[in-house]
Amino acid sequence: MVISLGLAPVFGLTTELIVGSAPPERAGAASGISETGAELGGALGIAIMGSIGVAIYRADLADRLPADVPAGAAAIARDTLGSAVAVAAELPAQLGAAVLEGAREAFVQGMQLSSAIAAAVAVGLAILALRILRDAPAPSEADADTELETVAARDG
Repeated sequence: MVISLGLAPVFGLTTELIVGSAPPERAGAASGISETGAELGGALGIAIMGSIGVAIYRADLADRLPADVPAGAAAIARDTLGSAVAVAAELPAQLGAAVLEGAREAFVQGMQLSSAIAAAVAVGLAILALRILRDAPAPSEADADTELETVAARDG
């Protein structure tokens, strides 16, 4: 919910900026490119951050697993947290509890580090956008009036 509240205004402003900067006859194409870019960026972000989180989880869990966990069970536990929970249920109680605790800690570590990376990237991009947009000229009222006249003449 917090993420949606923060991103909804950004998406609206971004779309307005993109569509508003395109000539009126190209507004549909600009809107389509904007939407495609947002979807592609979201999918790539999820894939990249998910891959980083999984890599951290696997590396961290490999260090946390007790030495007496069978190699096959250890390999399955390193796949996902769900796999680690399933493996822990099949091991003796004390060993299963150790695997489960290690998997949970490794998962949290992966989430924390990937979230920190995502936050750092977001701050960096915000600073970049601020620097780029700070030097952009603001549209004047004359530009807005000219655009309205162009639209009225085309639709008229």
